[in-house]
Amino acid sequence: MKSFLASLLAVFFLHAATANSSAAESVSPDEAIRITGEVYDIFAAKCLDCHGPELARPKGKFGWVLDLARIAAEPKYVVKGEPAESDIYIMVRDNEMPGDDAKVPALTDKEKETVRKWVAIGAPGILPPGKDPSGPKGTAAPAPAPVPDANPMPFWKQLVRWLGHFHAVTTHFPVALLMVALLAEGLALLTRRESWIGTIRFLVFVAALGAVSAAVLGWFNAAFSAYGAGSSAGILLWHRWLGTATAFWACICAGLLLIHECPEGSQERSRFRAALFVGAILVGISGFLGSSLVYGLDHLNW
Repeated sequence: MKSFLASLLAVFFLHAATANSSAAESVSPDEAIRITGEVYDIFAAKCLDCHGPELARPKGKFGWVLDLARIAAEPKYVVKGEPAESDIYIMVRDNEMPGDDAKVPALTDKEKETVRKWVAIGAPGILPPGKDPSGPKGTAAPAPAPVPDANPMPFWKQLVRWLGHFHAVTTHFPVALLMVALLAEGLALLTRRESWIGTIRFLVFVAALGAVSAAVLGWFNAAFSAYGAGSSAGILLWHRWLGTATAFWACICAGLLLIHECPEGSQERSRFRAALFVGAILVGISGFLGSSLVYGLDHLNW
């Protein structure tokens, strides 16, 4: 009997606490529409650069930032009534979105509170008249002008960010040259010709230099990228460290050729051949993860 009464009281107080919490975050229908409209305006002003519906390749394949009803229906972005567990709020609260590479400043405290409130009241998706979730090509009202950044980025930081933009260009060297070096090494194994070693040596040396450059610039680029937030964070983490490991391994391959002549049939050549094979696998995996940041993990599906 005592156990039953204790359970009944626990359920009662839990229900009362939940009811009080819900009441604290409840608003009228008109107020909910007004808050939703403000969130729409905030996202239109701060998020379209990277996630606009008109972009051919929006970041994270998330090009529907103005479709609030769709965002609210995605548990990976919104846990209704729980802002502290919702990625969409966490990212703006912690200034991870918009990223440092965006052309607009982070959300103000007032704007962050509006997003928090929207999630807390259940992330309603009904927009005020005149706002279209299809984006700026629809009938949406003009977005408010961006607020000038009161703390402009220092020159050295702008320089690092600018250099990071060359990361994608430099990745072509290790990706292409290590793969071609492996192909050349396979031909050398089949033909048993020593003349291949000169070509392979050149390819591996240039690939190692390119891999180191790509890794350094990749770290620069990641520091200002919005991929470090939300569901892309794990992919970025693996891409960053595997890319660094690839650069280190490419240097090992180059070092093996630099230290030894590696004549055909020698033990040194066998070690180099195995190291080159591992390097080609690493560069392939790193390249796949890099592409996944832009196109998603399923981008190679048939």
